[in-house]
Amino acid sequence: MATHTIMYPDWRVGRDLRSIVWDDEAGTVEGDHSQIDLIREALDEPIPLVLDDEAAVWTLEDPAHDPADFLTLLSLLVDWQPLRPPRLTLPPVFTGVEPTLGEVTPCPPGAVQ
Repeated sequence: MATHTIMYPDWRVGRDLRSIVWDDEAGTVEGDHSQIDLIREALDEPIPLVLDDEAAVWTLEDPAHDPADFLTLLSLLVDWQPLRPPRLTLPPVFTGVEPTLGEVTPCPPGAVQ
């Protein structure tokens, strides 16, 4: 593959579209999005990379190189929603790719739902 430019809303700068340039061979990111450093840190973590919140756990086997895992990483780290923002612009490498699904976390006993 090669490098892929993703235009992603940047909530820290008025929701303007900012670039995230992913090199799926090298497993690196560049760009002007405010979350680039956070994405880099996540890609430097040992794999599988496990991300979680109170509702689900996502196990990403290779987010530096796998389009489905990378798409999930972006949605969780950039705006912490496993849904694609309406203005997200994806390059062809993501055509037909569904984000890696998370596993629903059971609600602890006594918790308010």
